[in-house]
Amino acid sequence: MYHIKEAAQLSGVSVKTLHHYDKIGLLVPLKSENGYRTYSQEDLERLQVILYYKYLGFSLEKIAELLKEERTDLLPHLTRQLDYLTRERQHLDTLISTLQKTIQEQKGERKMTIEEKFTGFSYQDHQKYHQEAVEKYGQEVMDQAIERQKGHEDEATAAFNQVFRTLAQNLQAGLPATATENQEQAAKLLEAIRTYGFDCSVEVFGHIGKGYVYNPEFKENIDKFGPGTAQYTSDVIAHYVQTQTK
Repeated sequence: MYHIKEAAQLSGVSVKTLHHYDKIGLLVPLKSENGYRTYSQEDLERLQVILYYKYLGFSLEKIAELLKEERTDLLPHLTRQLDYLTRERQHLDTLISTLQKTIQEQKGERKMTIEEKFTGFSYQDHQKYHQEAVEKYGQEVMDQAIERQKGHEDEATAAFNQVFRTLAQNLQAGLPATATENQEQAAKLLEAIRTYGFDCSVEVFGHIGKGYVYNPEFKENIDKFGPGTAQYTSDVIAHYVQTQTK
């Protein structure tokens, strides 16, 4: 058993934070008659899982919900977190490689294609989106997306980026969102989501399109392909959904 100060030192979490976790029922230790808190080995293992989820961007409310679903078995949580972190490492490795190539280009040591400049940038890749995605679509949907992308991360990134790149070019060319060329790109984007993500309905696709504008991080990432690309993509999707649901 560990006293609260020992648990704090071992985990790097403040005593104040442990008090808060106890107060909200996220991590409730044993309490003696004089009010002293003591933590078991199982409590510290649960704390480890909590800290992993926090690192991945989940809210305390969502963490409590996830742990409640599988109260006695931490293995599914650890396996899921390993998948997330492995994907994050792969994503960071790709971004580091792209950055190194960009530095070499700036030094005049190499040339990069436009495709290479955006390698590693994809709205779906970064872990900071997981919490929002889970809260909107559910853990099962996110697990399905992760499973489908295993071994196909580069293909998925290329598929999404190609659509955004084409839409950015169409925007620069002055094509309206309703243009046939753009509606074809919307269909490709939906197919990419279904192939590398989850079984996305047209209705949910519409909500995703709105998120490209309303979510600042989505918007910033997509606008890397060209100013206004996020809003333009959202408009293209909105028209596609409208025509498909008539």
